[in-house]
Amino acid sequence: MNSNSIKIIEPQTKEQFEAYYLVRFEVLRKPWGQPPGSEKDQQEDECIHLMAVNSSNEILGVCRLQFNSTEEAQLRFMGVRENTQGQGIGKMLISHAEKLALKNNAKILILQAREIAVPFYKRCGYTIEEKSFLMWGTIQHYLMKKEF
Repeated sequence: MNSNSIKIIEPQTKEQFEAYYLVRFEVLRKPWGQPPGSEKDQQEDECIHLMAVNSSNEILGVCRLQFNSTEEAQLRFMGVRENTQGQGIGKMLISHAEKLALKNNAKILILQAREIAVPFYKRCGYTIEEKSFLMWGTIQHYLMKKEF
C-alpha cells in the first residue's frame, strides 16, 4: 500500500462516525469478546477523533485525542486493522495527534499501551512511566509518556 494514498481525517458525518466506531469495536473490543458499545466512553463528544483512510475511503486505523488538562493530552482507542499493520498507519495517526496536541498547547502526551504495542510506542519516542492495569484480566497495560 502506498502511504501517499493514505490520509488522516476527522470523521464529520453520522455515517463516518458509525464506521469509525465500528473499526474501534472490531480492532479493540471484539477479539476479546467485549460487547458492542464497549468501544465508547463518556468523553466522546469532548475529544478529537482521527481515522486513517485510503483512496477508497476505507478506514485503516483510528485513534482519539483527549485533553486531560491544559498541558496534558492523551491518546486513546488507538487501533489499526490487522491486515494493514506494519505499513506506517499507526505512526501517521500518532504524528497527526501529536501535531494537534502541540497546536492546543499540550506539553505532554500520555497513553496506556497494551504490552504488545510497547515496542511500537517506544519507536515513536514514548517512554514507560509505570506498569498500570490489567484489562479483562489478560492484557497488561503500561502508562507511557512523551514530552514536547
